[in-house]
Amino acid sequence: MSDVTAYCSWCFSKTKHELTFRNMFTRNVYKCTSCENHTLTCRYCSEMTKGQPSNQTLKEMELSGLTKIAQSWDNELCAEHDGSIASFSTLDMKITDITEYENIFLRDKYNLAKAGKYAGLGVAGVVSVAGVAATAGAGAAPMAAAMGQMGLLGTAATGTVISTLSGAALTSASLAAVGGSVAVGTAIISASGLALGGVMGGVIANQYHGEDDSFAISKLRKSSSKTKTIFINGFTQENETDFYDWQCGQLAFDSSHTMYSVNWGAKTNAKLGMAFGKGVGTQAAKKMLIEMAKVGGKGAAAKLNPLGLLAMFGDLLANPWHSSMLRAAQTGIQVAEAISRTEGQKFNLVGHSLGCRVIYYALEALSSKDKKYINDVILLGGAVGRNDKDGWEKALTSVDGKIYNCHTNQDKVLSVIYKTANAGLSDPIGISPIEITNSKLRNINCDYLVDSHMNWKKHYEEILNMIYR
Repeated sequence: MSDVTAYCSWCFSKTKHELTFRNMFTRNVYKCTSCENHTLTCRYCSEMTKGQPSNQTLKEMELSGLTKIAQSWDNELCAEHDGSIASFSTLDMKITDITEYENIFLRDKYNLAKAGKYAGLGVAGVVSVAGVAATAGAGAAPMAAAMGQMGLLGTAATGTVISTLSGAALTSASLAAVGGSVAVGTAIISASGLALGGVMGGVIANQYHGEDDSFAISKLRKSSSKTKTIFINGFTQENETDFYDWQCGQLAFDSSHTMYSVNWGAKTNAKLGMAFGKGVGTQAAKKMLIEMAKVGGKGAAAKLNPLGLLAMFGDLLANPWHSSMLRAAQTGIQVAEAISRTEGQKFNLVGHSLGCRVIYYALEALSSKDKKYINDVILLGGAVGRNDKDGWEKALTSVDGKIYNCHTNQDKVLSVIYKTANAGLSDPIGISPIEITNSKLRNINCDYLVDSHMNWKKHYEEILNMIYR
């Protein structure tokens, strides 16, 4: 047996693998000519599994802190069979309609790890993106810093609370804090957008797909017009899954749009909708406030080692509000990923509440692309911070038209819930203007029109009239 040509589970490319070590009783060891990591033949097919990383990859992983939880390298299964991806061949596929995005997740082979056949593969089999994505780009730094500033990352190794830092110190401490978390660290790194629409973007999309089985992009209404609008909800009230309220407002103003919906975080968003649907004074809302108060800086600070950090994020994910906030970042990357796979198409993005947070991360990711995929963006009662001027400037570069930020000081969910959840460290765009001067940004005061967080979509037609007439 000599050199082979097969897909590599390190770089996910179909490439030549040079024979490095011939073994009598175990599998032969190869080296991928593309990424120079060692590989072995999968136990169940002819594709290649991950072997010992190259010195360069190992150095990158050490910088990210990922080797601290790695156990072994000679994996038994390729990336298809261990469930990391659905198919090597679809990772860089282009789509003619954004709803075809689901095709990336059609599985070619059985996920043997999920089936339990290889349950003891070790952590190394889980961090399938880490070696390639660890230094994916500068986008990782500002996103990590944003999480640190929100109070989600506890204290630095020096004992200083990360949220009190600024500049390079904030960035450095935040990156160090997320380095021990595979799921969150990969999310932060991949959000630079550098891989969108390509092989690594497909890998990242596959990682996220299994974490939120409610995620879906659906076509609500088809039109012969080239104008395409995507609606993204935040937490939802009963019977909002058909996006009826969005459709009514859009059809009344302009029926020529092809309309799409993005569903995500269904369980936690529905729970939040039930809690806050009748206002912040209800028993359900008060209970939610108490739950959010339990996730504090002291608890996070006590869990700073790599495995403890995973536990800290487990605490956050058990809280519906924080779960939805963190999930919004992942969803934003998936939306950007889907959009970047379309050819010659442009979209309007319209969001409410945490849906605006999804849009923010999608725009940041798309800002790294040379092409512009977005026309106008309309944000209603946005549950995302307004103080990150660099982040918003970056988001604006991905837009051909304008970003319309609609806000009202009567939104108690944002002024009370959002600020409580974020320890007062972040002011949401849904109650105040984004304070940057840019011809592509327009802040719209809706104090006289919208009197609560859950009433924004009822006034969507009126808001469209304010914007375009």
